[in-house]
Amino acid sequence: MAYTQPYVAYGSPAGEGPPQTIRWGEREFWVMPKPASMGDGQSREARSALEKYHASKLPEFKYSKLPKSKKRIRLLQLQSGTTHGPEIHCSLVEADYDNEFHIPTTITGPEKGGNKSAKTTAEEKDGQEMTEEEQEEERKKRLDAVLKNEIPYEALSWHWGSGPEDYMVRITQNDIEYKKRIRKELGLALKYLRLARHPRVLWVDSICIDQRNDDERSQQVQMMSRIYTRSKQVTIWLGEDTDESKLAIDFINNEIMHLNNFDTLCSDKRYSDKWRALMSLMQREWFSRRWVVQEIALANKARLYCGPDSISWKALAVAVELFVEVETATHRLSEIMKKDEKFLHIPGWFDHVSELGASLLVQATGRVFRAQRTPLHENSPENTEEAKELRKQAILREHSIDPLDRRSLLSLEYLVSTLFIFKASEPRDTVYSLLGIARDATPFARSSFQDGDPSLLVLSVMREFLEEKPFVVDYARPYSDVCRDYVEFTIRRKFKLDPVQALDVLCRPWALEPPTGKSIRLANKSDKTEKEKRQRFLWPKRRKHTPWTKKTVKPDWRQHPPGWDKVLWYFPIKDSKDGEKEEDASEKLPKSNAGDPSRDLDHLPSWVALASHAPFTLYPHTGMGYKAGRSNADPLVGQPQDGHRNYSAAQTNAADLDRHTFKFHKRQKCNHYSLYVRGFELDTVVTVLDASQSGNIPKSWLDLGGWNPGDGNAYNNDPPDDLWRTLVADRGRDNRNPPYYYATACKESVQRGGIASGSVNTSDLINNHRNSIVAEFCRRVQAVIWSRHLFMTKRGKLGLARSVQKGDKVCILYGCTVPVIVREAKKKTAQEIIADEDFDDVIESLRFGAREFEEILARKVRYRRKKTEDEEERKRKIQDGKREEELGPTYENQIHEDIKKARKLAISQLERQLGVPPGYIDDGGNHGSGNHGTSSDAGGSQPQDGNQFPQSVDTTKLQAPTTPLMDKKVYYEFKGEAYVHGMMDGEALRIKLYDNLKEVVFELR
Repeated sequence: MAYTQPYVAYGSPAGEGPPQTIRWGEREFWVMPKPASMGDGQSREARSALEKYHASKLPEFKYSKLPKSKKRIRLLQLQSGTTHGPEIHCSLVEADYDNEFHIPTTITGPEKGGNKSAKTTAEEKDGQEMTEEEQEEERKKRLDAVLKNEIPYEALSWHWGSGPEDYMVRITQNDIEYKKRIRKELGLALKYLRLARHPRVLWVDSICIDQRNDDERSQQVQMMSRIYTRSKQVTIWLGEDTDESKLAIDFINNEIMHLNNFDTLCSDKRYSDKWRALMSLMQREWFSRRWVVQEIALANKARLYCGPDSISWKALAVAVELFVEVETATHRLSEIMKKDEKFLHIPGWFDHVSELGASLLVQATGRVFRAQRTPLHENSPENTEEAKELRKQAILREHSIDPLDRRSLLSLEYLVSTLFIFKASEPRDTVYSLLGIARDATPFARSSFQDGDPSLLVLSVMREFLEEKPFVVDYARPYSDVCRDYVEFTIRRKFKLDPVQALDVLCRPWALEPPTGKSIRLANKSDKTEKEKRQRFLWPKRRKHTPWTKKTVKPDWRQHPPGWDKVLWYFPIKDSKDGEKEEDASEKLPKSNAGDPSRDLDHLPSWVALASHAPFTLYPHTGMGYKAGRSNADPLVGQPQDGHRNYSAAQTNAADLDRHTFKFHKRQKCNHYSLYVRGFELDTVVTVLDASQSGNIPKSWLDLGGWNPGDGNAYNNDPPDDLWRTLVADRGRDNRNPPYYYATACKESVQRGGIASGSVNTSDLINNHRNSIVAEFCRRVQAVIWSRHLFMTKRGKLGLARSVQKGDKVCILYGCTVPVIVREAKKKTAQEIIADEDFDDVIESLRFGAREFEEILARKVRYRRKKTEDEEERKRKIQDGKREEELGPTYENQIHEDIKKARKLAISQLERQLGVPPGYIDDGGNHGSGNHGTSSDAGGSQPQDGNQFPQSVDTTKLQAPTTPLMDKKVYYEFKGEAYVHGMMDGEALRIKLYDNLKEVVFELR
């Protein structure tokens, strides 16, 4: 062999003889021993070189559509290579999940129509029923067939970044090479992660999903949990390496994981640099992504890469947990930093480390699921016969997509409201990114159900009885409607568990600021494309040039009836030009703009709590860069926990979800979104003081609270009970009753906290006073008063609220555990405004009806199409010699049977909820009372008198409650929760009773 090849790659080839070769793109390289003179190899700058998009003349890559009716994904085959050279070569292959084991396989069969390995058993055995042993044997054979075509892959997780897509990857398709734009962050990840000798199969969402196809994106989001659960590993790219990152990874692997010397690590100042390096690693941007919560929670195993260095997720999680545990419980690590002269000038190095994204991620992912089985050890060989057999047995035992058979433990409300520190470039992902791991929700994309999918029937008919409610994923939906969807979903779900806490979601910060214009996930599609798509699917083409069209008088759209200007605002219709050909009937249909984000409201309604009001956020600290720090007080309602609440302002008064009381009204032309809830006005704010800055206690607060200093302004007397209890919201650590020593700690804090300067500096007391009791009290005070105002009401009650001014109302809402502040506002020219609102409501009803009508039409089209296909298939089988009785029920009969089963289940659930005996409600939805008469199906359980219920029936559940008073001339701005001393545990209801306060329905905007 003549060695004339000019390319050389340095490595460590095994054995002697001719050098080994590796293929990189279209080139082959020798693998030669690396000379000692080369040192450590490339510089970081050389390793980071990438190919620029504009430097290449290759054609741009274009996606082919994935079939909507099949569970199919694309996978990226990353070709082998090293960090030498800027080019990145890859190809895209399609994988099919359409089998009973939910395993990705190569596409087989005609038109590559999916893997049809499943369900070929009893129906094709001459109609004979199979024994359990035979069925199990057939299932093993089907599994072997699926595993033979399996495509193992890794799911890539990385921080997308916000820079321009100036770089490229080379994608080979049908032997032609194309280019595709990517950002620098992804280019670096692919360059570092590619293997030297083999291709590496990855699922990379920004490349494997056509980001310009909103239907595909919504469909793939629905499959996200399947994609990450079935990947052999989640590969995490943290970014390029630095000296600090290498120090932190070595610190974890070589020292923290060996617990023998852990106490020394936490007390010796020689380790201060390493703890600071670990803190810096925990602050990488990847840990602030919202999608990573789902990606890590669903992973069977995960590994993090930082440049050429890597570490297992398990090792990092252990290090983070130990870091947070030691610092939160003892603050020993902060003491180490104070001992080191380099860091002495910067106080609070590790303050609020438990609120960092890395800490919350480890905490959340450890609590999301309860696994019924344990995965194989991450260092165990996967390709041994023993490992393969264990995996096969596990798959055969599975009853879910998840190979670990995990059960989700956390509600959607808990996930959304506690993970506020994680950010998303698309605000809708605040909710969508967590649907795959919530216990009570599941992502649902309408576009993914086609051709009579039975799953659609189950979701639509049995929605109320599913444990995981379908939550619509639609990036074309206006952001305000997505917020409404989440709020309504949470209220209704919480109502079933604990109705007295159903409205607490209004007080928990969660929503990102609204976007401007369309979702970044959507492509810029023309109206014509969308119109043609809708017309082709739903509306038949109208014949042209028929006699009746010539006799028809075309309407003159330029002559509008009275009030047409109002309609035109909602349904803009362009006048056709003279001489233009007549359009199809669907052209004249008014198109709803409900799905157009560009026509959304100018602002979010006040009842959507913004994440900017959350207690912690990331912001730059002097000398430390970005770090988690407190920005607001903790929510008084606390975190959503089943069976636990901090306060009971409304006592047992549950939220009123009657359709006449609880409702949402979006009035687009009036530019507001209204939520109607029931409650009563308790008090009025008469005095408001300045808000607490950085958790300090202003001297004016002490004066309003009635604490007058003694001789020499010494504050030697004890603080008033109302004052110190208000400063801690009448709760101690873990939201229990405050300890008695808080009064003494309050007195000590005021005396030692620099009150002479105008306020008590609680941060200085925590960091420098060296008194653990005072520090505990001050931390509780900061958690309660930070950025809140102290106010006094007309009844002489002290209170705390974030946004409040004189004249605001203190109200009790049924279903909310704390008082709230609302600001009354009168509608301008009341009569005219009310008329516009009523007209807006009518239009919204029309839009809803139009959407429902389109869905019904689409369902009919799919049903007829599937019915025709079924009839043709049955005719073909009969012609091939099959008997009709062997073919089973027709598609039409099967659908009718499914509907009957779903209706029967719904009726039985309704009978249990109403407390009526079985059979009391007939199949037509009637009950045995009133004008419906007596049902023959009810038998002896029906009452003889049609106007009376049996004694076991709770008739209060069937009676419509009386509608409280509602003033249509006013509305209210929701200003958030409030602490009102002496009104947090039901005392307000006694005042309502004694003072005869009227219940009202508040229109919150």
